[in-house]
Amino acid sequence: MMKNEKMISISQFTFVIIQAQIGVALLSLPYVVHKHAGHDGWISVLVAGIGVYLLLLIMWLLGKRFPKDTIYEYSSKIVGKYIGVFISYLYILFFFMVSIFIVVVTISTLKKWILTFTPPFVLILFIVGTGVYLAKENMKIIARFFTFVCILIFFLIFLEICSYNNVNYRYIFPIGQAGVKNIFLGAHDALNSMMGFEFILVLFPHIKGNPSKILKAGTISISFVTLLYTFFLITSYMSFSKAEISIVPEPILYLLKSLSYEVIERLDLVFLSIWVVPILTSVVTYLYLTSFGISKLLKFKNHSKTTIFTGLSLAIFCLFIPQSEEFIMKFGTFLSYSSYFFIFFIPLILLIISYIRKKKELGNLYEV
Repeated sequence: MMKNEKMISISQFTFVIIQAQIGVALLSLPYVVHKHAGHDGWISVLVAGIGVYLLLLIMWLLGKRFPKDTIYEYSSKIVGKYIGVFISYLYILFFFMVSIFIVVVTISTLKKWILTFTPPFVLILFIVGTGVYLAKENMKIIARFFTFVCILIFFLIFLEICSYNNVNYRYIFPIGQAGVKNIFLGAHDALNSMMGFEFILVLFPHIKGNPSKILKAGTISISFVTLLYTFFLITSYMSFSKAEISIVPEPILYLLKSLSYEVIERLDLVFLSIWVVPILTSVVTYLYLTSFGISKLLKFKNHSKTTIFTGLSLAIFCLFIPQSEEFIMKFGTFLSYSSYFFIFFIPLILLIISYIRKKKELGNLYEV
């Protein structure tokens, strides 16, 4: 059973999921979704939000059946030791690959917009080093930091609102022009940009509260992120025509760059400076998931040492893998399709088998 002082509250859980979901894809999301859904991309985000909720529901049902365990533990109880350990290895590898992708995309964006002449290894050192510093702590401390920095999201919203004096509402009409098929294709892109909710696979036994409150908090988190992304997409689509947005890879930054005030000349740089914090929370999320899994497989008492090892490995991989846009695009495409195996297929199969084999933990560990 988790010690009470190391468990997180329901409200902290809400903020953790929000911070875990908001990440590197925010800046390019309007451009990526527009490729399929056009200016109906905001509808794709709403559809993706529904999909994320259904995926979260599957993970919640698993957590409800095994309230004391994470996926690294109950997978062995459901399908046996050897298959369960293999599943754990797959999740560790997947979370580590997502960590690499986040760091690589962040470095690419920062070098393109702000730190053009800064060597990549310097950025890797700061990003990964800061991530390791926080990820090696217990979940209570991580949750407190995630909760504290959530206020920065409202600064991002405020900066985006500043662009509303140059929008054209007619750009988003007629609604539904892309067609159902293209809207669902856009939903695929949007869903992958909302990754992070799978944190619940490991987070469930750390939460103080009954299952219904956990599901409610998860629903609030997903709804907030869905509406936030919808807001950013609608703003971008009302600011750029179809021809313009198809050639603008980071429309949010280009939009802010066009604005100038007496006090602040470059709003895009202010936005990027704040945006780095949600990126850091994403790095911390996947570093924690990876190192925690390794510590469970090696039966360590805590994950501090494995976090340092994971961080060093992450820095080395990021230093030597290609930094080209072509590689990043192919890497992102691979992760976007393989992610369904980890956020949908495996949890669903484990849930079905747990019902068939009547595998379930007895007892009630939830605290009010």
